[in-house]
Amino acid sequence: MEEGKKKRGIQSINVGFSILKALMQSQYPLPLKEISEQIGLSPSKIHSYLVSFQEEEMVQQNPETGFYSLGTSCLKLGLAYLDQFDLTELCKPHMRQLANDLGHTIFLGVWGNRGPTIIYRLDGTYSETLFDLRIGSVLPILTSAVGKNFAAHLPENRVMPSLIEELKSNKGELNLDENLRNVEEMLATIKKDGISQGRAEMLSDLTAISVPIFDFSNNMIAGLTIMGKIGGLDDRINGSAAKMLKQAAFEISQKRGYKVLEQNN
Repeated sequence: MEEGKKKRGIQSINVGFSILKALMQSQYPLPLKEISEQIGLSPSKIHSYLVSFQEEEMVQQNPETGFYSLGTSCLKLGLAYLDQFDLTELCKPHMRQLANDLGHTIFLGVWGNRGPTIIYRLDGTYSETLFDLRIGSVLPILTSAVGKNFAAHLPENRVMPSLIEELKSNKGELNLDENLRNVEEMLATIKKDGISQGRAEMLSDLTAISVPIFDFSNNMIAGLTIMGKIGGLDDRINGSAAKMLKQAAFEISQKRGYKVLEQNN
């Protein structure tokens, strides 16, 4: 085939996908007339597609209003898509790019049965030898950037018991209520900003920033973290490294089905 020559497809499939895309992008079921106007075809032609889609449960019709929305087969396709993608493999290219561009260590962490757990790591040009931060290492909640991120985004019943135990261990039970209020204020700020910082907490000369990765149900499934020397890594929550980290996490989240009306800057 000649280079640059456009491949020929099947037009009816393109039209069918345009109908599904219109339903996917709508926040509510659509009447036939509105679908027809969006696609630019007559209602009779659109109706033929919708009948076939209904037979395959790709589209469903409300019996009272007659409006159309996506069907259960679309959900099954979406779930099958997600099952085929390993999270680590999905993150590797983004992590590699970050490590190359910024020169510092990039971590991927998940919430395991013992708390924030590193499942993948890539070093950059300026990375330190961090024996305490290997794949499989479990990190503290309140003194690690990724731990704070999980605490800010996960349901309280998953995080709070471990967080309170860690808070007692760090600061004792005296003034526990006040300390807990301070933590809750910090976590609310992290959730609002979409990023957390851990400076000279786990290791005195290192700093880290972490951002959440979300799935199709808008739940945090992982944390993407960069760590480097204080003074060497720009750890400002609105700095250049933070923006690159956020963008990478946003792109990964989108591939996991995450949908937002507005991306944090």
